[in-house]
Amino acid sequence: MATDVVIIGDFIKSKQIKERKVFQKQVQAIFKRLNQKYQKQLLSQLTLTVGDEFQVIMKLDSNWLNFLDDLYVTLPHPFRLGIGIGEITTAIDPERSIGADGPAFWRAREAIEAVHRNHYGNKCHLALRTQDDSINQMVNSLFLLSETLKSQWTDLQRETFKLMLEEGIYQAEFDQAHFAQTIQISQSSLSKRLSLGNIKIYLRGRETIAEFLEGNHESL
Repeated sequence: MATDVVIIGDFIKSKQIKERKVFQKQVQAIFKRLNQKYQKQLLSQLTLTVGDEFQVIMKLDSNWLNFLDDLYVTLPHPFRLGIGIGEITTAIDPERSIGADGPAFWRAREAIEAVHRNHYGNKCHLALRTQDDSINQMVNSLFLLSETLKSQWTDLQRETFKLMLEEGIYQAEFDQAHFAQTIQISQSSLSKRLSLGNIKIYLRGRETIAEFLEGNHESL
């Protein structure tokens, strides 16, 4: 039985978005770029669906966590996410994430409804569901902790994280001297940004989630 990742998202308070045609055009351009960047990981492309919802189907590997943060640093409006891991029982259209169904979709929908009910004071706008409640509890606790750190980032810390993703850095341990040189700041300035934003701790949390899910693959 194949185990895949379904991600369902929707934009928060989307009725407040002005220039909706411009906004949707901007979102479509971002989706096109992400679909190209993650084409090897995608089973079905990131797609705008009904209203202001979007969804994507991905292979179960650590890259889907990287994908979530690419959404975070590129989309121009806040959003919530429901992540479902499990089987997809219908045919998958690789071009558009519409029409497929199965436990992974049901769990993603359940997860996003949970976020609607409780986002911990706007600190955590994502949740995950698998068939195992103990895994759900562990992973969602790690998400809550790491998302709480991220919710406190300044614009400068957020921009630093975005630059890290653009350089392919998505791990807690990396060559800080080389990265500092790449973005043309001193090593001490970079170290300060990473420390004050707890960015390396955030990434270690993401690594722990990936390792935990990989180690419990048969229970998903």
